Amino acid sequence: MPASFNAPRPFSAASPVYPHYLPALHKSGRIERTIATATIAAVGIGYGLSKYKAIKSEKWQQEHHVQQEQLFHNAETIPATVPIPVPTAESSRNEALENAYGDRTSLSELEAAVAAYETRRKN
Repeated sequence: MPASFNAPRPFSAASPVYPHYLPALHKSGRIERTIATATIAAVGIGYGLSKYKAIKSEKWQQEHHVQQEQLFHNAETIPATVPIPVPTAESSRNEALENAYGDRTSLSELEAAVAAYETRRKN
């Protein structure tokens, strides 16, 4: 046997790679890695935002619940007071109109209202 068969073949990084489509596959991995990284980042941001929104919503509900409890507690402890209406020019005018026109529950009040309306219309 010749000695050339036992000698290892020299390896070089600059030697061409066969078949010729392998370099294209190597480069396409970079694109896939970039897309995968962007997808993972987008999913992570979406998850973080949804978690943040859920926590804020829960916190708001708790605060709202505490406020409602305080309102109910205050309503039970403080007696209800009816505000006394303060007479104003507009309320006295409205009262005069109601007196003039009546509530129209009876025929006499309706006739008085029509008479008051016609005298006012003539003036």
